[in-house]
Amino acid sequence: MPGKIVSELKTKTDAAWANLTRQLQGMEPYLERSDAPGEWTTRQVLCHLLFEPGWDPVAKLKTFSERDLPLVELEAGKTYVTDERKKMTLTQLVDALDDQHRRVFAYLNPLSDADLQQRKARIPFFKQFMGTDEIPMARYVGALFDFHWNDHAGQLAKIRKAAGLPAAT
Repeated sequence: MPGKIVSELKTKTDAAWANLTRQLQGMEPYLERSDAPGEWTTRQVLCHLLFEPGWDPVAKLKTFSERDLPLVELEAGKTYVTDERKKMTLTQLVDALDDQHRRVFAYLNPLSDADLQQRKARIPFFKQFMGTDEIPMARYVGALFDFHWNDHAGQLAKIRKAAGLPAAT
């Protein structure tokens, strides 16, 4: 049974997932649409959330440690649209994100609350937001699957509006 921290993370990320997928309802015809010139398209947002091809969130989480913290470099603003991803449907992109989400929680579920707080990585990108670059696993997961997804759900809401779709409910 998951501990308190995993349960709280799951609740928050499930809410972020619901927000994200609500924004995507009816968006298949608008995968290449942005809300304004020079802004990301729906496809670019989803590819960004998938990270670079081959990125494995569970493999990354397995590197977190109590000592000898691994360095995790994040590059903000990359869309990671590849030829393969250009051919993907909205359903395929959403399924790929859902797969990442499910695999992360399958890995986290048996971990103790102590593991989630004590196992860390050095993430310089987070220092500007969190005041430190030593980020516990729980905080990393929350940042990626709660804050990050909700942030980009807002971006997708703008694309919905530009496409003339009703606000997601």
